[in-house]
Amino acid sequence: MLGRQAEAIFESIINASKSYKLLAANIQIQSPTKTIGELDYLLEQRKTKTQIHVELSCKFYLFDPDSLGTFEQKWIGPNKKDSLQDKITKLREKQFPLLFNKNSEKLIEKRGFNASRATQQCYLKASLYLPIGQSILALPKAYQKCVVGYWMYYQQLTLDDSCSYAVVEKKQWLLPPKSISHWCNATEVQVKILESLKNKKAPQVYKKSGADIEKFFVVWWDLK
Repeated sequence: MLGRQAEAIFESIINASKSYKLLAANIQIQSPTKTIGELDYLLEQRKTKTQIHVELSCKFYLFDPDSLGTFEQKWIGPNKKDSLQDKITKLREKQFPLLFNKNSEKLIEKRGFNASRATQQCYLKASLYLPIGQSILALPKAYQKCVVGYWMYYQQLTLDDSCSYAVVEKKQWLLPPKSISHWCNATEVQVKILESLKNKKAPQVYKKSGADIEKFFVVWWDLK
């Protein structure tokens, strides 16, 4: 759902660009028996005529320092269903190689795209959340720029009666907080949070204090 929203935004920007031309978008690649994947975007740089295969991804990741594995494996989805490492692996082993699959050849040639001379890029629009209280300075600078909030266990949750709160549906996560029309008090938001946690869904909560708005996730995982 969020991916489709991100695609609409990306296509709008490319179509309005004076630097890039959109040759094709969301190309379904099929074998004789089934769909084997999709190529997100084929672009051409107008001035240099350089052609680019772009894979677009919109992700929300929480940093879990207690997760096993590499740094990339510690960035996990709010409900622990995926990780940054999963995305990188899929990109390298499936999405990028698909451009050179024999079933892709005729489809991309019809659009004036030359795979053998093209470059490949991934645009990963990531919203990152750190454990509550953890300093952003320990992260590489590229990651620091993507941090938009923090996360906590329910046992760590402290609600302020002087603040307003909102829990929005996932399809609204890309919208600016100023678009939220319904805010509730601490008691009301606690009920909403508990309802989500009982269904093993980590809600994203907006907290408003005066003109300041911050975002955080409350997760349902057990404390370590």
